[in-house]
Amino acid sequence: MGILTRYWATLRRLKVLHWLHNVRNYSKLKGNKKLYQEFGIDRSVVSSVSHKDISKSSHQIPWLDQPDALARLNANPEAGSYPGEVIDQLRNWIDNGYMKFPGMFTDVADTVNADMDRIVKNQDLDFDYTESRVMNSWKASDTVRKIVHDKRMKDILSFTLGKKVVPFQTINFLRGSEQHTHSDFVHMTTEPKGFLIAAWIALEDIGEGQGPLHYYPGSHKLPYILGEDFEHSSNSWSVGDDLYGNFEKKIDEEVKQHNLKKEIFYAKKGDVLFWHANLLHGGEEVTIPDSTRRSLVIHYFCEGGVLCYHEITQRPAVINEIAG
Repeated sequence: MGILTRYWATLRRLKVLHWLHNVRNYSKLKGNKKLYQEFGIDRSVVSSVSHKDISKSSHQIPWLDQPDALARLNANPEAGSYPGEVIDQLRNWIDNGYMKFPGMFTDVADTVNADMDRIVKNQDLDFDYTESRVMNSWKASDTVRKIVHDKRMKDILSFTLGKKVVPFQTINFLRGSEQHTHSDFVHMTTEPKGFLIAAWIALEDIGEGQGPLHYYPGSHKLPYILGEDFEHSSNSWSVGDDLYGNFEKKIDEEVKQHNLKKEIFYAKKGDVLFWHANLLHGGEEVTIPDSTRRSLVIHYFCEGGVLCYHEITQRPAVINEIAG
């Protein structure tokens, strides 16, 4: 692991480094100018940005987040092209904020695992600063790239959000993350809200003790939690080192206040879980020493008038669309 990667958890708090990174990627960020004007953001596209900088929030939300979503789904002529099991899952999305498709990628899971073994052994890609995951394996695995652009999956995701989805990131977990309950939205944020979606693919059977995924059905209907919704010490020079810890405390308060009930996903190899940008989820404790929890996560933003940024680090998102 390189020095920059090793200390990135600390260095990424410094906004001067954000600015340098943004300047280097100006060609990819300059297209945000129109969106900044539309959403009343009085900042340069290479500056830090967070929700508090948005003075003209959009009231647009994905169609299946609307109060009459079920009626909209039942009346949508495109829904007729999907089999009944997909429609059932779309209804579950409306109520609970996730969809499950058993065995969708069972046939390629072992190939992805073999690719990851090669990638790690040859150091084609390194673990990130958490030392528990490999980012963007699509760069070194043809199979991962094919999964990312699987037509069945992208069609369902685009239909769910009502906009064309764009894959921008993959994460491979070799072990259980034990990650605290969170929503993806605070990490990968959109304006209008909600135009982010994730696909989680089990690459092996995952049971108790391996740190399986957990989630809170219906939590996607809660208000989005953003930086101004809890105390932290961020300033114009750096992102506060208490920001994420205080975010996690806020999440715990929401779970207790709304009496949310946790479910655990004991997945079979090849099973897929799609989750809403605001669904609260995390990783269970790993209680079997040296056990694996091989999985692949793919995140998709949406095209069409959607600004993408990172609320937790206050950076505009540099979108590197994954080539097909």
